[in-house]
Amino acid sequence: MQFGQLLQTGQGIVLFLIVIGILVIVHELGHYLAARRFGVEAPEFGIGFPPRLLTFWKTNGVLQVQGRRIIIPKKFQLPEGVTTGSWVTYKSEQRDGKEILTALAPVDDESRGLTLASQVQLLDRGTEFTLNAIPFGGYVRMNEDDTSSAPNAFVNKPAWQRGIILVAGVTMNFILAFLVFILLPMMVPQVVFAANTKIAGVTASSPAANAGLTTGDVVIAVNGADVNGSRQKMSDALRSQCGKPVTLTIERPTPRGTAERFDVQVTPRPADDPPCIIGVSISQDIGAKIASVAPGSIADKAGLQPGDALVRVGDFDVLPKNPLSGLLKDENDLAEHVSTHYKVNTVAILRYIRNGEPQQTKITIPADLPADQANLGLSFHFGFIPAIGEATAQMSSALNQVPSALRNLVSNLSRGNNAGVVGPVGITQIVVEGAPNGGLPFIISLIGVLSLNLAIFNLFPIPGLDGGRLLFVFAEIIMRGRKLDARKEGYVHLAGFVFLLMMIFVISYFDVTRLLAGKSPFGP
Repeated sequence: MQFGQLLQTGQGIVLFLIVIGILVIVHELGHYLAARRFGVEAPEFGIGFPPRLLTFWKTNGVLQVQGRRIIIPKKFQLPEGVTTGSWVTYKSEQRDGKEILTALAPVDDESRGLTLASQVQLLDRGTEFTLNAIPFGGYVRMNEDDTSSAPNAFVNKPAWQRGIILVAGVTMNFILAFLVFILLPMMVPQVVFAANTKIAGVTASSPAANAGLTTGDVVIAVNGADVNGSRQKMSDALRSQCGKPVTLTIERPTPRGTAERFDVQVTPRPADDPPCIIGVSISQDIGAKIASVAPGSIADKAGLQPGDALVRVGDFDVLPKNPLSGLLKDENDLAEHVSTHYKVNTVAILRYIRNGEPQQTKITIPADLPADQANLGLSFHFGFIPAIGEATAQMSSALNQVPSALRNLVSNLSRGNNAGVVGPVGITQIVVEGAPNGGLPFIISLIGVLSLNLAIFNLFPIPGLDGGRLLFVFAEIIMRGRKLDARKEGYVHLAGFVFLLMMIFVISYFDVTRLLAGKSPFGP
């Protein structure tokens, strides 16, 4: 590995740790804020896992004796063994209208009758915010002693409050993802995909291969019905003739830059998914979603609308030069291209996507087009209010895809194939390959996607996850307050944790295998 690659890898690992740190801090902050809102003691908010490196902040604590709430200064050292229910002697003073603890000493049972002792009704030590040595995660340490009688212990709070504390972490991750998905459309063009009818690959011994079809061919018609550019139309036509010979009209590019047309016969064969195939993979149009179209502009006269996605104008393609960057070209790139390359009146093909279907039309670009109109009247950057709608649609789409994603995950793992997901190694590889070209928008996008995935995954009813613990809270509510045995519940969560470790190991195996094979997580 060359020094430049080594440096890039090192930077990628640091960025990965920063991204994971942000996700964990946001998640645990949700638990922490909800716990404190309901009065649950939380002695530590840890970034990373022990051993501890340092404590960088500490909040004041609270001591309640004789019905009085006394503030424990953050630098006050509490004696060992003092808990809720202990007998103590104490001193306090008034500062700025608040009662501040200045001295505290425990009193044993033998000495209780010999001194003026008070019983601690509630003890909250405050929260230490710590930085720990192992940077893969974080935690909020609450008072979760199952035998504790303290009113500020997690186990002694009502079930509905414990349920809210458990879901607060994923709620914060959902909020973070939503904010990211609002920010991104305002920063960079949004990607829209639409499958066309250009053949990207042919399966050996398939009906398409037997008919002589090859990569680069374009399916123009099925039994004379025009399907050019629309994968959906092509699929519907093939499905209606499943198991029967059909005539495909093919357009094939020639070395001279022209195209020849010819007909071939194939017999679509039944399959489970898709239901009727000829053995080809189809390429996709990739477009930049249009945020607005200036009235009276060239794009407006061509019929383009907000929500359409621009794919190509003449020889201008919205795809980035480096496909790993993920950043499509915007209206500024389009304006620069038009101003530079269109010096005479030119008729250009404008290709776009509408409602998931590739479309195209012709436009005329005049030679004297003013510089402020060289973007053809298009903008790909959304305002704040429209961006909220984009974020809502993106979140909804992601949630709707969860069931199919789970089925694919289980199906792939059962066959010993790549699970279609990535673990820590895979995420690091994504950061290493994507960050140099994608820059800050790429990192922000990754934070949003991972935050949403973390929220969804944590809600799964798997022991060891927030969703698994939530199940026990629901069970307690259903049983009208009767709790399950704490030790048995602990064993169940331990088993779930072991299962999760096994899943991480399996997914990491595929990540490492892909990495050693020199393959990218962005493509095949």
